[in-house]
Amino acid sequence: MDDSLLKELPLLDETFEEVSLKRPTCLVCARPEAVCVCHTISKRLQVATKVIVLQHPAEQNRQLRTVPLLKASLEDDKCMVVVGKRFKNLEEIISVPTALLFPAKDAINCSEVTPGTYKQLICLDGTWPQARRLYQKNSILHNLPKVMLTSARKSVYLIHTQPTVHHLSTLESVARAIQEMEKLDGLEEKLIAPLKEMVRTQFRFGASAHSTQEEARVIRKMEKKIGEKNLTVAPKLENFDYSSF
Repeated sequence: MDDSLLKELPLLDETFEEVSLKRPTCLVCARPEAVCVCHTISKRLQVATKVIVLQHPAEQNRQLRTVPLLKASLEDDKCMVVVGKRFKNLEEIISVPTALLFPAKDAINCSEVTPGTYKQLICLDGTWPQARRLYQKNSILHNLPKVMLTSARKSVYLIHTQPTVHHLSTLESVARAIQEMEKLDGLEEKLIAPLKEMVRTQFRFGASAHSTQEEARVIRKMEKKIGEKNLTVAPKLENFDYSSF
């Protein structure tokens, strides 16, 4: 992975929140009750693979998170979230066949996995630099078999600035990984339905679709050449059709 793609840009408009955090919050999807997305979750989905999310503590302070939507969409015993930077109890957790969703050199494509090979899937939740540090600081992860995604579908998490067009949110990554590993057609669309609704709600309250950090760097280089100094504002996608999202 190119380290240059993991560098975060300073952004003033990384997220847009339409209501005060002091308002009542839904206990299921963790969204403010006024913009709850639970109506998009018809029922908790049954999957064979248990998802273990190793979450960087900084994610707890983000307003527009995708992991609560993932947890709300899967059966209770199929998604566990562990918050921290160093995880000392991983040996017990990975006592059954477990794969790590991480784009390492020795990772294989999720679509190449035979259903039933792994009982658990670990994913790292945070920004790309944070996820990389979680991997580096927890050496036990290095010995796990690794799986990755190679399909080219773009993220629907457009209210967040992704590093490149090939990067996905944690929810989207897990949804696609499980669909490919278990050969469950249609699972991905069902799992990302609440995310799409959250993004649509943000659009209705005035949020803009973000370009990627990779695209932003190109724009900022052009701005510097012509003397522009608006270097902390996240560039928006031009000609984006909000009505069709």
